[in-house]
Amino acid sequence: MTRALLWQWQRRGGGPKYTLELARALAARGRIELALSVSRQAEIIADYQALGLSLQEIDTYRGGREFITATLRLPAVRAAFRDYLKQQRIEVVVATMSHLWNPIIVDLVARAGARLVTVVHDAAAHPGDDHPLRQRMIARELRASDRVVTLSDHVAAGVRANFGYPADRMVVIPHGIFRFDAGPVPFRQGPVDRPFRFLFFGRLLPYKGLDLLMDAVERIDPAVNFELAIVGNGDLGPLGARIAAHPRVRLDRRWIPEQEIAGIFAAADATVVPYREASQSGVLAASYGAGLPMIATPVGGLAEQIVPFGTGLIAADMAPDGFAAAMTRLATEPDLYTRLAASTVETAQGPLSWDRIAGQFEDVIEQS
Repeated sequence: MTRALLWQWQRRGGGPKYTLELARALAARGRIELALSVSRQAEIIADYQALGLSLQEIDTYRGGREFITATLRLPAVRAAFRDYLKQQRIEVVVATMSHLWNPIIVDLVARAGARLVTVVHDAAAHPGDDHPLRQRMIARELRASDRVVTLSDHVAAGVRANFGYPADRMVVIPHGIFRFDAGPVPFRQGPVDRPFRFLFFGRLLPYKGLDLLMDAVERIDPAVNFELAIVGNGDLGPLGARIAAHPRVRLDRRWIPEQEIAGIFAAADATVVPYREASQSGVLAASYGAGLPMIATPVGGLAEQIVPFGTGLIAADMAPDGFAAAMTRLATEPDLYTRLAASTVETAQGPLSWDRIAGQFEDVIEQS
């Protein structure tokens, strides 16, 4: 049985959730002997602890001020990580999502006699979500990697083009679903005697296309009975006043704690992802977990998450009219909604289930 470590030091967001779900599924299958190295400051640290696996908790940081002082502890962090690899006799390390410290740590994997599998979520920085050394950091991690996993063909192409990583050492494993409450994925029925509820969820960054979404909303026929909730944290700039003035749009601008996410998705009928650029989307993964049909723009890897499974609509183009047309169809065609909702549940229980995803990771781990 291969001894593997899942390594992920992000504190909050999709990285910890992705790692938790993969760890839970791998542990349940029992084919890999598993350990974890995570941030002690992770929002979901109690969920990691509840897995009952060998667990290393690393003190990271909560923000910019702590980052400076925490970085002074890096020699001790390196020593602790190196010792943990040796104590656990780790053969394969799976870096499930990059962290600012990863490039300073990755050399320890080979020194410990282990092989490194790196999960690359993005082959290039999202507009407005970058820092100067990002591409160099990714390149350093890739040079140390024996295998690379991407979550979409789109990202795989970017890794080959931007970093020259060999195609024969790469594999695409799609993003599994995100569930935020217990129980099976619910089958959704279209709304009756109330507005159709669209949800935009996540960080409010320029590339997320909120301006495109508002343009689309303003083009929808007033006779269509719908509402839009925009939920997430970020600076809206001039768009904020426009959102606040629209009678069918509700804004909840803050960082959303993990325990509130299930209720937010449960209150919606569909999610909208009007991104101008994307690799793949954790919001779509959460949509599957909530049984929600989805609408996305035709960019990046978004279509890969939707089209093969028939679980949502892809706008005809990047124009607001195209997105408005897709929103109108979903809100006014009950048979379409029912069909997409059924496919969402079927896909969540099958191709994008964590059991299926974990099986693919087992093959990668054992072949590395």
